[in-house]
Amino acid sequence: MHELMTREVSYCLPHESLARAAQLMWDQDCGCIPVVDEDRRLLGIVTDRDICMAALHNGRPLHELMASQAMAQRPVRVGPQDDVREAQELMRHARVRRLPVTDGGGRLVGLVSLHDLARQAVSERRLLPRVRMREVARTFAEISRPWAKATTSPAPRRGTRRRTAFAG
Repeated sequence: MHELMTREVSYCLPHESLARAAQLMWDQDCGCIPVVDEDRRLLGIVTDRDICMAALHNGRPLHELMASQAMAQRPVRVGPQDDVREAQELMRHARVRRLPVTDGGGRLVGLVSLHDLARQAVSERRLLPRVRMREVARTFAEISRPWAKATTSPAPRRGTRRRTAFAG
C-alpha cells in the first residue's frame, strides 16, 4: 500500500462544517474527506454522496451541518504494509472506491483509491503480478453495482401520478 497510497491527504475535524468538507473535496478534486481527531486518528469518512444526503434530509445549509453528522463511522481501512489484493478485496466487499490508510495507532497516513490501483496496474509493469487489470475491473464492477433497483408502476389512471419505487 505504501507505494500506491496518496500521502498528502486533506482531512477535517468532526466539528468542522460540511461546507468546509465540500470545499476541500472541490479543491483537491476528490470524492471523500477523512474525519480525524486532533491527533489525526481516523474517526470516519465523508463522501460527496454523504454531503448531498445530509443536506437533503436535514434541510439546512452545509455551513450549519457538522462533519460528524454525515460521516460514516468506523470506515474500512488498510495499513501501509497491507497487500494490494487485500485492499481490492476490502473495496469489493465494502463496496467503496477509497480506503483510508492508517498506522498502528489509527492515525491517518494516506488514502488509496481504486483509481490508484488501476493507474499502477497499467503504468508500472513491476506491479502487474500483484495488481491485474482483470481484478481491478472486477472490483470496479462490484462497487458500481446498484444497491437498489428502480421500478415503475403501470401507467397511471387519469388524474393520478406515476410512482417510482426502489427495491433493494
